[in-house]
Amino acid sequence: MPMTDRPRRMLMVLWDGGGNVPPLRALARALVQRGHQVHVLCHRSTADRFTTDGAIFHPLSGEPPFSAAHPRTPEAEIDHLVETTFFSSEILTDFDAAVAMVQPELLLIDDLLLTVLQRCADLPTPTVPLHHMVFDTDSLDPFVRPFLEQAGGRAAGLDAAGFLELFPATLVFGYRAFSPHKTVAPCVHFVGPVREASDAPAWPRRHSERPFVLVSLSTSFQNQQATLQRICEALAQLDIEVLVTTGPNVVPGSLPARGGIELREFVPHDEVLGVADLIITHAGHGTVCAGAGAGVPMLCLPMGRDQPAVAERVEALGLGRSLSPEASPEAIGKAVTALLADGNQRAASRAFAATVSRFGDATRAMAIVERVAG
Repeated sequence: MPMTDRPRRMLMVLWDGGGNVPPLRALARALVQRGHQVHVLCHRSTADRFTTDGAIFHPLSGEPPFSAAHPRTPEAEIDHLVETTFFSSEILTDFDAAVAMVQPELLLIDDLLLTVLQRCADLPTPTVPLHHMVFDTDSLDPFVRPFLEQAGGRAAGLDAAGFLELFPATLVFGYRAFSPHKTVAPCVHFVGPVREASDAPAWPRRHSERPFVLVSLSTSFQNQQATLQRICEALAQLDIEVLVTTGPNVVPGSLPARGGIELREFVPHDEVLGVADLIITHAGHGTVCAGAGAGVPMLCLPMGRDQPAVAERVEALGLGRSLSPEASPEAIGKAVTALLADGNQRAASRAFAATVSRFGDATRAMAIVERVAG
């Protein structure tokens, strides 16, 4: 990748929210490789990842909101996120200190950090919001508008769409087709699920004559143990090969590995998607974009956060179907059997994949960032 002859000092601000980190980290890494000085303000839990990529890391003073001690119901979790992250005065204090120290020429801000983004609207430094969910300002508005109604400065009284239009560019790390909006403001740019293409060998099949199913629920805690248990019970009854990735919050040995099931804590999705016939997922935006880009049908069991909205888009685009995370093993088994037998579903998923860039467009994302930086 060529080095830029106009290096800039940039400050990226985000939080350790699980799926938001990989695409923003990929952008930071690409900008470092281009020759820019990239400072990252985030929770300490991400320090090793960003410093490995060549960024200059600055820790947030608080703990990640998805730590083991965080609330364990969806409603309490949202309240916890609002207080500790989205509307956090503590993160805003850390941001102000980082700006004073770094003196950035460009700000790259996770757009769920609303107190930070509101501050940026009144700073002279050009700012690029970074959006890592389905782009739907109508759905965000009930959440954002009460905050903006009390805001001062340029953000005062705006809705979610008007707020983003204060900035010269917003990068959306997802596919355009996933947004329900027919039109978006010219400042909104869909750059896809930016990540580096994997050169790892394909996952070694143990039963190549059987359909292959990947099961991947959230890497952060969402009370997913019981759902994983029911999924394993359902799939153990079918003549298929299964890889279940549990993430760090579920011990693989705590789940049954009967039949064709193999359990691992972590396997990079790109090693597996090329051989997968179906993904069973919590409908996290990153996982769904990876599956859609690879042309693999999906069975979504959304557990909270933005996952119901993502699952709705999967169904609307004809890329799979949804069940409740409380679905019985019998219901899960029936849905899996139907999806594996549905040739039209496979064709629709592959047709969608043919229209998108599987690994996003990092080059375009960097070009937009550099244009805003001037």
